[in-house]
Amino acid sequence: MGTPPDEAAARLERWAAEQRTISERREKIPAREPFAERIANRVLDRGLRTGGRNFEPEHLDIGRIGYVASAWRTLPRALHYIGVSPDDVFIDFGCGKGRVVHQAAKRRFRKVIGVEISPALAEAAREALAAGKRRHRCKDVEIVVADAREYRVPDDLTVVYFFHPFFGETLDAVLEGIIASIDRNPRRLSIIYSYPLAADQLVATQRFRLVKQLRGTLRANSNSLHRTNIYESC
Repeated sequence: MGTPPDEAAARLERWAAEQRTISERREKIPAREPFAERIANRVLDRGLRTGGRNFEPEHLDIGRIGYVASAWRTLPRALHYIGVSPDDVFIDFGCGKGRVVHQAAKRRFRKVIGVEISPALAEAAREALAAGKRRHRCKDVEIVVADAREYRVPDDLTVVYFFHPFFGETLDAVLEGIIASIDRNPRRLSIIYSYPLAADQLVATQRFRLVKQLRGTLRANSNSLHRTNIYESC
């Protein structure tokens, strides 16, 4: 028995509307990097090749965003505020080519994980981590190929990183997984959310409170789209 024509048409219209939203939100990320970031890429990305943009077939699903590399200063600034201990476990959801995972691995985390749905990007991340391994203080670093909606959040996770990798039902599912993990093992958990276009979804859970906003250090990055929100579980 097939889907009724009216229902099929409604689904198609919803899909088209969400795809337009994805396109509009992606276009808000500047195509041209600030001069300081281009210099940082030349120096810090040498041998890693984590820069650029990638839109893989897996990103066609509703609620997902193609890969755009995080700015080099975003994670260090956030971790400076949060602090890192040898007991902390870090996950980058939608890790792409592994830039943030590499940066986290340079700190004294107990474990660092990148979750990425695209096998091609996950392989690029593994290559980047192998190239930068000598600079890593954390020796337990892993790239997991998985749909974030289905990934079981570890019960010892303490720091989450999002660079707006998804929104809508996908983000809701990931947040539900994080909350379930906290309920299984109560603890303080921090979320670093850069480019927080779906911040209202975190607030709607009533389980995370905003504790800090870090704005872009360059004038070009001073608007609200270029901020990084830091949340704590409550």
